[in-house]
Amino acid sequence: MNKISDITRQDILDIIKDGFVEEYDEPVYDGETGDYITENIIYMPFFGKLDEIGFFARLYDLKSLPSYDHRYNDALGDISCHLRWGDYEDFWFFQDQRFQLTQSDGDEPLLNFICEMLHPAVRIEKSPWKQYLEKFNELLRVDGYEIYAAQHISGRDIYKARDFIAMEAPSLPDNLFSERYKALIDFGHGTSVDNISSNVEFTAKKHLCKVMFEFAEPSRIQRSRYNNWVDNTDALTEAISRFNEFLEIPLINLSMYEFSGTSQEDVLASQFTPFLFDIIEFQFDELSNGEKIPFQVAINTSLKKDNVSFRLSDRGLVEILNDYEVLSAEIIKNVDSVGEPGIQDLLNEAIAKHMQPTFQAHRDAAEKIWDALERLKTYYTSMDKKASATKIISDMAGGQAEYITLFNAEFKALTDIGNNFRIRHHETNKIDITDIRHYDYFFNRCLSLISTAILYLE
Repeated sequence: MNKISDITRQDILDIIKDGFVEEYDEPVYDGETGDYITENIIYMPFFGKLDEIGFFARLYDLKSLPSYDHRYNDALGDISCHLRWGDYEDFWFFQDQRFQLTQSDGDEPLLNFICEMLHPAVRIEKSPWKQYLEKFNELLRVDGYEIYAAQHISGRDIYKARDFIAMEAPSLPDNLFSERYKALIDFGHGTSVDNISSNVEFTAKKHLCKVMFEFAEPSRIQRSRYNNWVDNTDALTEAISRFNEFLEIPLINLSMYEFSGTSQEDVLASQFTPFLFDIIEFQFDELSNGEKIPFQVAINTSLKKDNVSFRLSDRGLVEILNDYEVLSAEIIKNVDSVGEPGIQDLLNEAIAKHMQPTFQAHRDAAEKIWDALERLKTYYTSMDKKASATKIISDMAGGQAEYITLFNAEFKALTDIGNNFRIRHHETNKIDITDIRHYDYFFNRCLSLISTAILYLE
């Protein structure tokens, strides 16, 4: 694929080499110079916390690439030597044919390079990598790509490139947290039930509320076009108002506690946790564009500090994080190497669904991963299904009887799960699944076996 224009490619290379200029809407005081500035140069080294060799070793097998120096057997020896001597020009690798970063080499090598710059094993967390991500996407989306968070590990995003399809902002209240996960919560019928966020402690919620009050961005709203009356309000007040309208009852009224001695943060933090997440989403929607990202960062920092397994996404939705994921960057990479397009498509669809913040999406992910498992069994098309599955298991086991027994048992166990539980939505005579964590368990168990199997496919 060669969708990235030579103009965009050059802009990206310039950013990697020299950084880019960030312009401010209003002059900002610079503590170092004592002046007010209207722009700032954003720059970070592409190799992050590594060195050049360490960075390229993550992208390429340097020992299998040829040497351009007759004294060395491979690119690793060649490049290491010349870097020590310092006789390479800056950013020499953009013209080095071994790395395939020129226009004629297609888009994938450059996209992989960008994603590796942003990888948590490479990037320096205090560096402006998020600004780089935004700038890369600003350029790439024009040519039909975007860099997106393909997965999360230890609360950090790992990025991958995909075709860009402009997503509409989520319509609220239809897409609120309590609507997306309504299968896991129940309220208004006695004691409220929360099977998704009940483990979030009061202190963690209070920390979130502190952030919410810090980002109560003032605004002036003209409620009616028929008069000039303007309300002085703020983003948090408007978020709570919209939430009350969604419930159709004035559940939260912070002003009535103003003189009670109870802090408004405590009042808000005491609310049903899914409702607090609803208000966070409304508040993100109310904030100006310049405040959305700082608010998102502050909320996610608070969640991470309190070990809360949720995050506020770029779209302003509170998503659940799976702390014990099988899914990894290596698995995603290996999926792309599967030779059978049908299996690859099912796995990519399952992974994409699994990453979405809805109960339905996690149901769909489990169904797709089971479809992928069944298709995997027929991988060797010259054989019948049983013989193909037997060959896969034998290759995984390296011919060792004990491992053949082990993998046979695992394939059978997963087949039994698919036969007994309602993995496929249309089957009504199966054991129902009502807990999203059970879907995630099934997904991860099945993916674990598949991801091992594809390492042995011919």
